[in-house]
Amino acid sequence: MSNHILLDKIVVYDKNELKDPENCEYDEKRGLWLWGSKKDVLVKSDNPNCPTRGTKKKDIETGEDLKGE
Repeated sequence: MSNHILLDKIVVYDKNELKDPENCEYDEKRGLWLWGSKKDVLVKSDNPNCPTRGTKKKDIETGEDLKGE
């Protein structure tokens, strides 16, 4: 008996971790990055010195987030 067609055609990719933005921490409860000593919301910052945003949430490349949903 053969596997389901989707299982036969699946392509497995290596999981590439994104690095956390510099001087930031991830707020698990709120689901967003906080930046600097004032804990500014990174995605709302218009400061030109803020780190590059790789992702709004702490996503992995598959699009899954770490909220456990």
